[in-house]
Amino acid sequence: MATHSSPLLALLIDTARVMRSEFSRRARDHKLSLLQWRTLGVLARQDGLTQSVIAARIEVSPMTMSDTIDRLEKHGYVRREPDPTDSRAKLVLLTPAALPIIEEMRLVAQHMMERALTGIAPDESETLIRLLGQIMTNLETTAPCDAAINE
Repeated sequence: MATHSSPLLALLIDTARVMRSEFSRRARDHKLSLLQWRTLGVLARQDGLTQSVIAARIEVSPMTMSDTIDRLEKHGYVRREPDPTDSRAKLVLLTPAALPIIEEMRLVAQHMMERALTGIAPDESETLIRLLGQIMTNLETTAPCDAAINE
């Protein structure tokens, strides 16, 4: 098993890096940072979230998220509204101006996945998705690596 773990880990990390780099380049085409692009992506999947929820999903600090949302608001892509269930919080909502960029994001993702899966049969890509999902489940539900090392 150990002989497979190092190349697999390196491939997963490198693949994610290449994909992030491509998305970052495309975000710059729209005068956005990758973090702004990712924030729009989170809101496209579920609009009307609080800043703290968005920050947790993207894994950035609440202060960083606040600055990011300020910039998106200046671009006219999001607006803030009071959260009816929590008077201290504000919900972040997409504006119609964000919709063309979100559509572009979807096209970029679709094109990138088509390129990435070139030469891979549909049943193999389904297996890949299933296996990566299992890896995520394993990592989210099992003890951290440190516990295994100390045993």
